[in-house]
This record gives sequence, C-alpha cells and structure tokens, in this order.
Amino acid sequence: MSSRPLFTPYQVFTNASMAASATSAVTIIKMLSQISYDISWTGAPTGTFSVQVSDTYTQDGQGNVLNAGDWTTLPLSGAAATGGAAGNGIIDILATGSYAMRLIYTAGSGSGTMNATISGKVA
Repeated sequence: MSSRPLFTPYQVFTNASMAASATSAVTIIKMLSQISYDISWTGAPTGTFSVQVSDTYTQDGQGNVLNAGDWTTLPLSGAAATGGAAGNGIIDILATGSYAMRLIYTAGSGSGTMNATISGKVA
C-alpha cells in the first residue's frame, strides 16, 4: 500500500467573472511538492495570474479560518497573463514546502469568465 497522499483535482474558480480581481479559496497542500493550476477563460479579458503561499494560515476541520496568515507571492518562470482573448494555460509549481496555496487573478480591462482546477502530487 502506498503512503503517498491522495489529492483529487478540483475547481478553485467556476465561471468566475474576470471583470474584477479575484482570489481563490485556499488549498492546503501539506505533503504535496508539485502543484498545478489549469486555467481556461472566455471573452477578451486582460489581466494576470499569480500564486500565493502561506505557512501561517490555519483552519479547523470544518474549513473555518482560524488564522488568515501571511501570504507571499511566488515567482513564476513565465508570464501568466490572459492577453485579451479567450484561452487557457497552466501554472506549474515544481517545488514548494508551503502549507497553503491560493490563485490570484488581477483584472486589467475587458471581461470574461474563468475556470481553474488545482492538482498536485508528491515528487
């Protein structure tokens, strides 16, 4: 039997408006070292994506926030932007020891909707 953690991909944004900036729900990523966000969008938005991590965020067993934590934006190796047209992309975090993670969309102009799914595994 494997001792690797099981992490089933799930959506962190579902048909979210891109007319305004948005922050996904927090994902606890303990015991996972590789995480990715698969993002798709419609319309003609211009904006950027970023990923933030925290080791001080905490929640109880029901998901209630106990400590909002301090958040740090990870450096990404490539541009994570929408480009003003419908499209899709992947943000791949190849190594992190952080406890919690969230996806940030910072709106520029235009509008559209986005869907984003998080997935992870042990390296």
